[in-house]
Amino acid sequence: MDGSGDTPYALDYSESMAFFNSAYNQTSAQSITATEFDSTQELLWAGSNEGRVASFYGCELRKHTGFRVSTTSDIRSILSIAQGPLILASDSLSLYTRQGLNIFTHRAPYLDNMQCMLIPQSHKQKKIYVGGYNGQLCEMDFDKRTLLRQVTVDEGDCIILKYCTRNFIATGSTNGVVNLRDPNSLQVIQRFTPHHGSLSDLDINNMYLVTCGFTRKMDHMNLDRFLVVYDLRNMQQLAPVPVYIDPCFLHYHTMTSTSVMVASQYGHHTQVDLTGGLTHTYSPIINLTTNPAGIITTFSVSTSMHCTAFGHSTGTIHLLYKNDPQCCFNYQSVETQFANPPVDPKVGDLNDPMSSLSSVPIPITSHKLLSDMPKQWTKSIARPTPKIPKEFLDNVRVFQGLACVKNPSTRRANQWPYPPDADTLAPREQIKFLPDEDENTNPNEKSNPDGTANETEANNLNFDALSLDQQPQDKAPTPPTTANT
Repeated sequence: MDGSGDTPYALDYSESMAFFNSAYNQTSAQSITATEFDSTQELLWAGSNEGRVASFYGCELRKHTGFRVSTTSDIRSILSIAQGPLILASDSLSLYTRQGLNIFTHRAPYLDNMQCMLIPQSHKQKKIYVGGYNGQLCEMDFDKRTLLRQVTVDEGDCIILKYCTRNFIATGSTNGVVNLRDPNSLQVIQRFTPHHGSLSDLDINNMYLVTCGFTRKMDHMNLDRFLVVYDLRNMQQLAPVPVYIDPCFLHYHTMTSTSVMVASQYGHHTQVDLTGGLTHTYSPIINLTTNPAGIITTFSVSTSMHCTAFGHSTGTIHLLYKNDPQCCFNYQSVETQFANPPVDPKVGDLNDPMSSLSSVPIPITSHKLLSDMPKQWTKSIARPTPKIPKEFLDNVRVFQGLACVKNPSTRRANQWPYPPDADTLAPREQIKFLPDEDENTNPNEKSNPDGTANETEANNLNFDALSLDQQPQDKAPTPPTTANT
């Protein structure tokens, strides 16, 4: 950042820059078309001509969120509301959360080639006004997303919408005409013609309306190096205020009602006092470090007046902020939610006997490792089924095809422990492992050296249950079953 000399005003500010697209390249034609500071969090929203929207956190412009709103149109305007960013494309109106989730997307025939939108904060009913190049000014119900009123603009378009606390809506057109309209009927109350060529920007507060624009001379548009000011108390034009830069963007200072922040398309930024009479007060000019191959396309100021954001046609975002430890976008910002950081793998110390080597991730390889165990110790062995108590088998009865036993109520419901009794479980020594070379054989069959087969391990794990064929004929059949709880 280059200041005007070593003035304290220039030295009190610093500049940070971020690329809109992380995969930015020099041949990309991406351009920033809209910027807006979040009203409740320390976020800066930006939109591009490719229909993408991204947010950046803090004065360092750390990337927070990025998503695509439209694939067929560019982003025209962004407004920050309580639910999230309200995004206006040329053919749609969308609302997203600050994490990038879509809440709604509204499309209608009257939303065609839109350019600007406005939500008056003082209205009890949440209305939204939308204007563009189709020659229509629309009033919508934000909650119901329905069209309430639609009027035809005599000038042919509406590219700027501003709200005045005196219950006015200021609309600006490309032919340099500014209209003050009634927000209830959208009828024109007062009409101004500050510029005879085209309108670049305007801003309004409760006392003054200030504009900047172009004048047509010999079929060419020449930028006016002065600001046109109107007094809204008597609807009279005041003396023009000359400036030392090419004014293209305006924003009123919220702390004072007569100071205006002015910026040019080449990165020049200054502050002008409108009520200085013949000797207006000017702040030193601050020059941003921008790419000379492009121009500044957007200009936004935070509610705290500590930060100023500029969008560039080459896809970069520049932030001018105060060198103050308490520098912020909003005075009472809500804590911003971030994505959970990736969990780093645990690191085990080889000298620590209590560390678990299995927690250290290793790549998959076909070679043998020191931690490999023999296959005979890695086979899955099922727990042997416990013996069924004899008193259960003696008291079993069949009811509707089910074998039932009265619950002795000696254990808790749905719990059947496995006591390590020798008479209940088979001895551990009887569970044999197969050698590695005999994996394809039946694990329950063993062969003697002479070729004869041994008894299966199922005989070793015999539960001594009475079969139905061995039951006396005078008793009901008693199939082996567990207790019915």
